[in-house]
Amino acid sequence: MKYKARQRGYKVLGTFTPEQVLPFAGPDAPEKAYPQDSKTYMVKMTSLRYQTFKKSLKCVCCGLEGIVFLLELPSNGGRLCRPHFNLYGEREGDLVQMTKDHIRPRSRGGADHIHNMQTMCCTCNELKRNYATKLKTLRRIQDGVPIVYTVITPWGGHTLPHFATSQKGLAAIAANEIMERLGWEEGTFIVRVSIRKSAIVVTRDDDASHCFTIAPIKRI
Repeated sequence: MKYKARQRGYKVLGTFTPEQVLPFAGPDAPEKAYPQDSKTYMVKMTSLRYQTFKKSLKCVCCGLEGIVFLLELPSNGGRLCRPHFNLYGEREGDLVQMTKDHIRPRSRGGADHIHNMQTMCCTCNELKRNYATKLKTLRRIQDGVPIVYTVITPWGGHTLPHFATSQKGLAAIAANEIMERLGWEEGTFIVRVSIRKSAIVVTRDDDASHCFTIAPIKRI
């Protein structure tokens, strides 16, 4: 399989197995030379991502396993950049980037330390966001559901820490937010959900209304 860069502006310099990369990674590891196409690239091996992948190559949520490292070089607007490795798994013929995830989010006091790191694919990591969502909840979301949705409030574009897979679930998320934030009583307003228009409109009898945005997150 010919691997192409998954990120805009990135160039793939070479492909490597985990066995060719991870044994040389560590907090005090020296730079390592990787020859490729008559050139030799020096790669820093102290990345916390590499150390996390040494703990496990598998996503703790969906179980997807990283199988290939791409040595990639970002353009970064023409500035000089260094090549680095990104780990990818493969599902249904597509590459899925593997990431390091803070077990306890930094926004909740989690340390930027290897003991607080776990491997997650980018999809599960996006679902988790900055919330301490239980893994069993993420696994249930991923189990056979083609698309899950998050809800963005009209107040500052804040994404609510809840997920839904149906119109009924989306309506409940918006209704709860309206009642908690604005104090509207249950039964005094109507919630209309349009997945096609990516919108939830909440209207009260006095013509007061608020529009939430539906954000789909596709499964890997």
